[in-house]
Amino acid sequence: MESRTTPTPVVLGYMDSMIGVFRIGGFSLDLTHHALHAMGSRMFGFTQELFNDSSETDPDMMDEAMFGAMADTYPYIFEIFTTISHDDRSVVGAGCDDQFEFEFALDLMLEGLEELRNRSRSSSS
Repeated sequence: MESRTTPTPVVLGYMDSMIGVFRIGGFSLDLTHHALHAMGSRMFGFTQELFNDSSETDPDMMDEAMFGAMADTYPYIFEIFTTISHDDRSVVGAGCDDQFEFEFALDLMLEGLEELRNRSRSSSS
């Protein structure tokens, strides 16, 4: 899996279904996007980013047929692809806002750990 630089249709289908779980569950596009980064490649069992997300595909260069095929096959990926924007000033290389995504995941983890600690304290009293 680590040797691949682009996702296969099976991986894209899996990612699309993961996005769908969040969207159907009521998550906004923005929160879904950040949740996916927080989970990162952990959904595959390790934490290294899987694929080069420095896409050379310019959305403005994609023709209508390509957009239609993507929307039909991977509707949730398409939704994020056409909606989410990035702050180029805080991106390491091409892709997403690395600093924000790191801080979001760290806050999520620390808040979750604090909640578990608080529950543990109240159940042991």
